[in-house]
Amino acid sequence: MKSKKPRYGLDGAQERLHAIRNGAVDAFVVEEPDGHRVYTLEGADLPYSAMVERMQQGAAMLNDDGLVVYCNPSLAQLLGVAREAVVGVALQDFLAPADQPVCQKLVRETQLGSSEGEAQLRRSDGSSIASHLSFRLLSRDKSAIGVLITDLTAQKQQAEFTSRLQRMQDDDRRRIARELHDSVGQLLVAIVMNLAVVKKETHRLSPEAAKLVHDNAGMIDQISNEIRTISHLLHPPLLDEVGLPSALRWYVNGFAQRSKIEATLDMPENFDRLPQDMEIAIFRAVQECLTNIHRHSHSPSCAINLARDKDRLRLEIKDSGRGIPKAKLSNLAASGGVGLRGMQERIRQLGGTLEIDSSGSGTTVVATLPVPRTKAISATNAI
Repeated sequence: MKSKKPRYGLDGAQERLHAIRNGAVDAFVVEEPDGHRVYTLEGADLPYSAMVERMQQGAAMLNDDGLVVYCNPSLAQLLGVAREAVVGVALQDFLAPADQPVCQKLVRETQLGSSEGEAQLRRSDGSSIASHLSFRLLSRDKSAIGVLITDLTAQKQQAEFTSRLQRMQDDDRRRIARELHDSVGQLLVAIVMNLAVVKKETHRLSPEAAKLVHDNAGMIDQISNEIRTISHLLHPPLLDEVGLPSALRWYVNGFAQRSKIEATLDMPENFDRLPQDMEIAIFRAVQECLTNIHRHSHSPSCAINLARDKDRLRLEIKDSGRGIPKAKLSNLAASGGVGLRGMQERIRQLGGTLEIDSSGSGTTVVATLPVPRTKAISATNAI
C-alpha cells in the first residue's frame, strides 16, 4: 500500500496526535525488516497515514494473540524499558494483575470495533501509572489492533486537588454559617433587646427620633432575615438534621421567590437518607444549576426531578432558556467555572456520570449516581 501525504499538513507530533484522536488519521506506519508497512484502520475512508514515532502519547500495535509487535518510543519510556523488551510480550503483562482481565476484555471488545478503559501500567522500577487505554482495529482482517496509552497522572493529581478544594470549601461554608448564626446572630439579638428598651421611651423623643428608632428596628429584622438566608445557603442545617428532601424543598422554594423563576421539584415522598457526601453532592449540583439558570439562561421556568431505585439515583434539572452555545458546550469541562468543574468532579468521585444536553430551546443536566447498598441512614446518625 502506498501512503499519501496528509492533506492537513500534519508536520508536528502534537498535530499528529490531535489528528489521530479526532479520527483524521487512518493508519499506523510500522518499520519492518522488509520495509515500511501501513496498517489501515478498519472502515477508514481517508487514503493517508501518519507516523507515530514522535508522538508523546504511548502507542502500540498488537497481533491477534494480543502480543505487542510494535511500540513507539513514548510507550517504552513510559514503561521504563527498551523498545526491544516490549515487542513480543503480551500487553496485559505490563499491567497490574488486577487490571489484566480488564485488558483481555477490552481486546475482545475491539473485535467489534473499538474499546477503551483505565488500568494501572506497571513500570520496570515497580511503580505504577494510572493510564487510559484506547483500542481500535488496524486491519480489515482484524489481525492487528492499535492501542493508544495516555498517562493520567496529571489528570488524577488535578482530580485529587479538586477533591481537597471541595472539602475545604464545604468545611469553610459550615464554619462561616455557624459563625454567622452563633456570633453575628447573637449580636443582633442583643441589639433587638436594647431597641425594645428604647422603644418604651419613644414618647420622650421627638417624632423624627422616634421614627428612626422604629425604622432601625425594621432594618434589624431585615438584616436578621438576610443573615439567616445567607447562613442557610452556605450550609443548610436541614441537610444535616433531616436530610436531602427537606433541604431541597427549602432551597427550591426560596430560589423561586428570590429569582421570580417558576421552579418545580418532583421527588419521592419516602426518601431514605443517603451518605453525607452524596447528599451534599446532589444539593450542590441543584444549587449550581439553578444559579446558572438564573444568571445565564433567561428561562422563565425550570424543573428538578429526583428519582431513585435500589441501585441508582437520577437527578435531572431542565430549563427552557436559550441554551449553551455549541462551541462552549464542546469544551465545557475545561472552560467552565469552578462551580461546574466541582459539580462534575463530585459526581465522578462518587462513581456517577454527568451529562449535559443543550439547544436553543433549553438545557437538560442529568446526573446518575450509584446508590450504596447499605441500610437507610437515620437523621440522628447523620448529624
